[in-house]
Amino acid sequence: MSQKRTTLKDIAERLDVSITTVNRALKDHPDISKNLKEKVRFLAEQLHYRPNHFASSLRTNHSGLIGVIMPKIIHYFSSTVLSGIVKASNRNNYQVLFGETDNNVETEKASLLNMMNSGVDGILIAVSNNTTNEDHFAELQKENIPLVFFDKVPDHIDGPKVLTNDKKGAMLATEHLIKQGYRHIAHLKGQVASRNAAPRFIGYRTALQKHEISFDEKMVRQCLVASEEEGYELTLELMKMKRKPDAIFAINDETAIGALAALRSIKIKVPQQVGVVGFSNTKAGMYVQPALSSVEQFGSDIGKVATEILIDMINAGTGVTELMHRKTLLEPKLYIRESSQKSSKETEM
Repeated sequence: MSQKRTTLKDIAERLDVSITTVNRALKDHPDISKNLKEKVRFLAEQLHYRPNHFASSLRTNHSGLIGVIMPKIIHYFSSTVLSGIVKASNRNNYQVLFGETDNNVETEKASLLNMMNSGVDGILIAVSNNTTNEDHFAELQKENIPLVFFDKVPDHIDGPKVLTNDKKGAMLATEHLIKQGYRHIAHLKGQVASRNAAPRFIGYRTALQKHEISFDEKMVRQCLVASEEEGYELTLELMKMKRKPDAIFAINDETAIGALAALRSIKIKVPQQVGVVGFSNTKAGMYVQPALSSVEQFGSDIGKVATEILIDMINAGTGVTELMHRKTLLEPKLYIRESSQKSSKETEM
């Protein structure tokens, strides 16, 4: 037979004080004496008291839950973002509910609805690549549900946004290759609908233009899924060209790792003949041979900052605050490794 759960009322009756006094003592309220606090905590421990967060949420209109929706959770970058979210949430006594959309718009809408029905206090979301109509976000904002966008953000909806400066990251990667002496730099471009692909492509082209290197559209290969396999196949295509690339800047580390494998298969030396740089700075990239140069996005910081903004919105009591117009761009960093470093001293342009 199950034992009845201990309540604040049980502790209050044992000590002959009010329920409010017990609640304040457990929360270390300054109006409660040290002696009474010790008595309350001792009895709570003896009776195995555990707070009833569900009942508390009904009284305070706060559930202590944050919803997180992402296109993919399995990727290394996604896992670093989630780590930052969880750590920041735990520090603020929030629990996290996860939802994965697989870049499906209807799944995204269903996940948002499920989060609302679960009573979350606010939602963090990385928008699906295939989301073109953003009305469902506007509907949430009308209901004053705190909403923060991160990494992949909407084009037409106002709201707090936290993301990497993708254009600058791509410029860092491309300029590094140029300073190493490479001149025919190919780009494995992200999917057409990808919200990260466009700024990274712009950064690549901007770096070429800055250093007066002609842009050649034949040096650009469009990815469909941006995977290792695709990086492998597209690199083999590039190396069959009459004017072959002497460097490759890839949309992510997965395609860059595929490019390294393709170059190895046709006996091309990296970085002596072809340099390769990725984007995301995954652990896998650090351990391939040669070790992959890559742009760090600081996913953990993205998760941390986005969560802190969301909690500020929740505490403000409304989604309509000065935070609504905040856009936080985190600065990327290029980690130079064997795959692109022909010289320890880069050529100044």
